[in-house]
This record gives sequence, structure tokens and C-alpha cells, in this order.
Amino acid sequence: MWEIVQDALKDSLVMLPFLFALYVLIELLENNQSARRKTVRLLNGKYGALIAGSVGVVPQCGFSVMASDLYVRNYIKLGTLIAVFVATSDEALPLLITNADTFVTGWIVLAVKFVYACILGYVINFFDKKQLEEPTEDEHEKHLGCCHHEMNDEKRTVWGFLKHPVIHTVKIMIYIIVINIIFGGLMYMYGDSIANFMMQTEYLQPLVCSLVGLIPNCASSVVITQLYSQNIITMGALLAGLVTNSGIALTVLFRKARKVGDALLIVGIMYVAGVVLGLLWTAVF
Repeated sequence: MWEIVQDALKDSLVMLPFLFALYVLIELLENNQSARRKTVRLLNGKYGALIAGSVGVVPQCGFSVMASDLYVRNYIKLGTLIAVFVATSDEALPLLITNADTFVTGWIVLAVKFVYACILGYVINFFDKKQLEEPTEDEHEKHLGCCHHEMNDEKRTVWGFLKHPVIHTVKIMIYIIVINIIFGGLMYMYGDSIANFMMQTEYLQPLVCSLVGLIPNCASSVVITQLYSQNIITMGALLAGLVTNSGIALTVLFRKARKVGDALLIVGIMYVAGVVLGLLWTAVF
């Protein structure tokens, strides 16, 4: 048992410096108020779905949280929101690209999700004829980052700036270590049985992983990514789960949506989108 823990710690801690560097860069982006305002304007334009897919690929869920807020306020269309959600990578991209074995896979996932997000965004927006509202120039609304902290441009101390990257890195490392220990134990005891079962249910994996991805927590993307890294699920299942995963954005959406039915519709669209891509990838590749 101790060997399993040692292996899990060794595999997990290798990612620590890379994850911290990524979250420092993300904090810089989240706190640039001017960039946020320009993004809102662009998302409201005719290239909204394309830009939504572009900002969604940034490895964090801050943009998906902001997009949920903008959608509820009627500043962006449904397709634009879906494009952000589908493109959002949350914790998956950092985990994939900081692992030598899945480095190439990480960029493939990023490219596929971006293209798929843009296509879905434009198709859905084509049928969405609602009139959008324009954000006012003197708007001083608070926007939340991925850790639920307020994003602002105020000058801060070094620790004030590094606090959230440190917290985020520690939280994700705890998830990774715990999941690696669990997977290590399961694979040690039931490795052959799990592998055989998954191989026999290859076409069911996208359906299950799409449900897991809908869990509004960054742990879901960590679980899906680690399952793939352990060769337990297929690439199609990985894509299915990461397409439906939008971090904590669904929590924000349900909390602020004027009608629960609207939020449920979005969840349904996300699930179907994940399953379809996962099954298509599994069938073709």
C-alpha cells in the first residue's frame, strides 16, 4: 500500500511547478479589467462564437463563469455561451500538457474542442433570434474568477497576487494526489477486471463521461483526465467528458437564471454535444 502512495506522490508532484506557473499567468489575465471589457464587446458581435471558443480554451473556468453571468443578463446569445462552455478546459489542459505521455493529446483535445465549440456556437446562434441588450459604459459589476474571488485591477502586494494561484495549485494537487492513490489502489487490486470491462463497454464510455463532466467542480475534469492517463477510458470518452465540463459555471447559471428550464436546456445541449462528439471520435478513430 505504501508503494502505491509513493508512486502517486511522485507522479503528482512532478506537475507542481508547471501548474503553479500556469495559474500565475491565468491570474494576470483574470485581473485585467480592460481586457475583460473588450471581451464582452467582442462576444456581443457577429464573431462572438469564434471569440468565445478562443477565450474558452484558456485553461481555467473564469471565462465560463463570466459567460454565464453575461448570458443571464442577455448580453450574449445561447450559441456564444455554449461555445465558451464547450471550449473550456478547466484543469484538464494543464494536467495533459504537463504530462510527457499526454502532451500531444492535450493539444489535440484543445484543437478539437475549439473547432467543435465554434461550429456549435454558430449553428445555435443562427437559430437564436433574441434581441441582445447592450452593456452600459459606467457598469461596475463584479466578476468572479475561477476560485470565486473578485477580479479587479487594484494594486496588490506580492502575496495578494500570488494567493489565488497558490490556493488553486494546492487544491488541484490534492485532487490529483487523492485520485492517483485511489486509481493506483484500484488498478493494483482490480486492474485487469476494470480494463476488460472498459474495453467491452467502449461505446458506453462517452455517455458516462459526459455525465461526469457535467458535475460543476474542477474535480470532474481531473477525474476524467486521470482516467485517460491511466488508459482506463478512450480518447472519445475523454473528449465527451471535457466537452460537457465547464468548471463551476453551471452552478452560477442555475443560481442566476431567470427560469430553471433555460438552465436545464443548456445542460441538455451540453450533454448531447459531449455524447455525439465522443461517439463519433470512437467510431472514426
